[in-house]
Amino acid sequence: MLQIQLLGGFDLSYGDQSWTRAISERLQSLLAYLALNRQRAQSRQHLAYLFWGDSSNPQARTNLRKELYNLRQNLPNVEQIVRIEPKTLSWSPTIPFALDVMEFENAVAQNQLERAIALYRGQLLPSCDNDWIFPERDRLQQLYVRALEQLIEQLKNQQDYRLALNYAQQLSRVNPLNESTYCTLMQLHDLSGDRANALQVYHHCMTMLREELGVDPSPTTRRFYEQLLLEEESPIGTSPIQPRVHLPLSLPSQSALPMVGRNHEWHLIQEWSAIADPQVLLLTGEPGIGKTRLLEELRETTPFALWGRGFAAEMLRPYGIWIDALRSVRLLNPVPAELGFLLPEIGQPSKAPPDRSHLFDAVVQLLANWAAQTPLLVMLDDIQWIDEGSSALLHYASRLLTHLPVKFACTARSGELSKNAAISQVLRSLRREQRLNTIELQPFDRGNTAALIHAANTDHPFEMSLELIDRVFRDSGGNPLFVLEIARALSQRQSHATDLAALIRDRLDQLEDKARDLLPWAAALGRSFKPAMVAQVADYPLPELFSAIAQLEQQSIIRPSATGENELGYDFAHDVVRQVVYQHISEPRRQLMHWQIAHRLNQIATLDHSFAGDITHHAGLGGDHALAASHALLAAERCLKLFAYAEATVLAERGVQSCQWLDQRSRIPLQLRLLRVWAIAGVKHDLAVQIETQVHQLMAEANRLGLNDDAAIGHETLNVLYYEQGNYVQLHQHSLRSTEVSRAASPATAARVLALSGSCLTELGQDMIRAEALLLEAQSLANRVGLEQCDIHSGLGGIELHKANYDAARTFLQQALQLAQRDRDRWRECNCLMGLIMTELEAGNPSAALSYCSTMTHLVAQIEGKESENAIAAALAALAHYQLQRPEANLEAAIVKLQQLDIKRMLAYILIGAAEVDFAQERFELAALRAEEALQAAQTMKHPSEIAIAGALLIQSVLALKHAERAIGVFETLHHRIDRRLLSVRAQTQVDCMTQQLQPLMKKRKLSS
Repeated sequence: MLQIQLLGGFDLSYGDQSWTRAISERLQSLLAYLALNRQRAQSRQHLAYLFWGDSSNPQARTNLRKELYNLRQNLPNVEQIVRIEPKTLSWSPTIPFALDVMEFENAVAQNQLERAIALYRGQLLPSCDNDWIFPERDRLQQLYVRALEQLIEQLKNQQDYRLALNYAQQLSRVNPLNESTYCTLMQLHDLSGDRANALQVYHHCMTMLREELGVDPSPTTRRFYEQLLLEEESPIGTSPIQPRVHLPLSLPSQSALPMVGRNHEWHLIQEWSAIADPQVLLLTGEPGIGKTRLLEELRETTPFALWGRGFAAEMLRPYGIWIDALRSVRLLNPVPAELGFLLPEIGQPSKAPPDRSHLFDAVVQLLANWAAQTPLLVMLDDIQWIDEGSSALLHYASRLLTHLPVKFACTARSGELSKNAAISQVLRSLRREQRLNTIELQPFDRGNTAALIHAANTDHPFEMSLELIDRVFRDSGGNPLFVLEIARALSQRQSHATDLAALIRDRLDQLEDKARDLLPWAAALGRSFKPAMVAQVADYPLPELFSAIAQLEQQSIIRPSATGENELGYDFAHDVVRQVVYQHISEPRRQLMHWQIAHRLNQIATLDHSFAGDITHHAGLGGDHALAASHALLAAERCLKLFAYAEATVLAERGVQSCQWLDQRSRIPLQLRLLRVWAIAGVKHDLAVQIETQVHQLMAEANRLGLNDDAAIGHETLNVLYYEQGNYVQLHQHSLRSTEVSRAASPATAARVLALSGSCLTELGQDMIRAEALLLEAQSLANRVGLEQCDIHSGLGGIELHKANYDAARTFLQQALQLAQRDRDRWRECNCLMGLIMTELEAGNPSAALSYCSTMTHLVAQIEGKESENAIAAALAALAHYQLQRPEANLEAAIVKLQQLDIKRMLAYILIGAAEVDFAQERFELAALRAEEALQAAQTMKHPSEIAIAGALLIQSVLALKHAERAIGVFETLHHRIDRRLLSVRAQTQVDCMTQQLQPLMKKRKLSS
């Protein structure tokens, strides 16, 4: 039997004979790729590009031919393993074979965990460094990790602690920085009665985390360690620890002062908390007024709470406040897999962002599971700084969880809420639904000011005269934060400044140098910070860092905050302190700091580009415009996939601004791609004109410099822009022009532009023969480079729909939809669904159309600002209901909405469909009205088939109403505009029916004349 081993290294043998040494590492990688992708043949063009991507196409193909020659020379009977054909290669053994990867995956799938773990001898081809192998290597390692975790849990339940320890030690070798594995080892040693080794594991864990990450073990791990220290020795086999708690652990409050001056507000909050009221609590007021302090007090009264905080610099970080809230507690399995994209530390990282609805449902499911065990409080601080996605998730979760003991408490700065359109809209909706309980905090009076001064200075009492209290009250304006700063100054017998910023600076001046030097870096990060991150970006020695943090924490300038089960971070005690520190940094130094932060973040950036928005922010402030522009593009594309269209627009705009500082060759490709993202995210008409002008200018520059691929990207951007703006005349003309330009570009770019141009022509119903030729040419180019293009399948689906081949159209469009969903391309996903709906409507399957309508409605509801797509989805659903003669059709309202938004292409289609139903139901007058309106819209669009169908329906309806002369008049106006060769089969059928009815009248008229 042929044996192929890829895990832990490459080995190929047949019987007793090993062929491994006869094969070069490049050939080993090639055979491994064919074996791992054995389900389908691989084109030679694709393999050449994959393994020799740095070479030109001819050179890459030559390299592949040489390797195949070497394979034939060194591997006897190679044809028994690999099928080598003129255009393709495929793994196709004609003899029995065993592949260790396949056996490993089958063992995992069949829950044969011990066998699976034994088969995993190491990483997939550890010596291979080709780009294609990294995702597959990571996927298999994750399978291995999950198999180990499941087996350890099974053995622990069976009380086989010795064997469980063996596998837990294997798990720790996979990732020696995974703190949860150390906790498992500690628990298993303790369950075995070996407390000494459990304690030793903790010390090893602490050493590893400090040396490698610069952090200490989490509070949960430390509490377990302290519990072990207090235990007495236990007999072997007994469990000296408490059963595992299956709820996350809330953080303790960090407030040291008793609550002062908020009895009335606290009473209102307690009333809200005590009743089964689904209202969202919102505390509002100026900075420093005490909103966060009340939330902290509320957290102390709740058995289980999540805490997230918004930051001004993170408004472009999708779901940032929810990520922090979920990380504020210990996440135990099971956690919905969809959350792996936001929380990769849960052990099941997602390679692509989940559908937004699935993500929302996953969060709601997790909260519901927790609430089923104990009342849950979700606290979101400073929501004036949260992104659109987080705002929508708050609204969604608060609506769906009203039947469970889940409460939402938020704070916001009154003066800044109106600047955030997304959260303002959510709050208006909650208020309209009577589900918002707002408490606005007012400044302190003299009495509460005196009480706060006294509470803050119990350790350093001083005489408080009425004159002094009046002075503090007057200077502070009753703002508690200002009162506290003045009180600190007075307790140290210092004169205090006349404004809050000066007071805080006076206080910071008293710090030791190492603590004072750390603050600017923490403030420049613009958010809660991790010690390890500060150490990396500021090159801080760890001993000095720990000492500085200790002093800052002792002085209540910063406070601990959990950022994940294995991480501990810090927040500024108040954002005003961070602002004062940041504003005190000189402009040149500030720029250098941001530059260094951006570059350090870039060095540790992950494949999912989750740091891209942060890098954009810091690079822009640091003056590295190239880094800012490139990461603005990455961050904007990531936002599109997460339905964060508003954030994508802002990032694209920032990226374009950064591009202005770049040299011409660097600027053109980046700016064109940023403008493409901007066009997809949606722009108003005036801005669309500006973007169009920019793209034309950039294309002209690209042509002068010979940047053919970039010029082609410009044409693609204009096609998207014209389509989104409903400028179909320009779209038609430009689609024809862009086909010629694309042929000077690389095969991959040419395939993409030709596919989009062909798809656009199909959508317009014009030049269908040319559209099909373009799509087939694009398909040929795409096959050469191993690409699958959504636009090719959707365009060919449109061609088949034009021919009334509904089964073929459905197949192509379903394939296109799958590709759009794979790529998380929401724009194309909407268009594919639209095509499928129209296919089912024209095929006479309105029920099937409604199913796609539901999917489209659900999809577009998640995209902020896409009003036209919402209107189109509603109109198509209304037409399907109208065909089924259902009362819920609401067709008139849908038509009015299309008219208001001036969506002429869909208006003509819906009116034609409605007129067909009306004509079939003998509502001839209504059919005539709708057909006439459809004809006007279709003529504006210059859509040949829709002009013909609308005209034919109008004539037939008028004839049914016995208005022969009007029917003949319409025909004489239209007939010279109708070219039968350009018409769809559906249009030809309508024209034939009309002609058949008109012929007797035309003959009679001719005879009478």
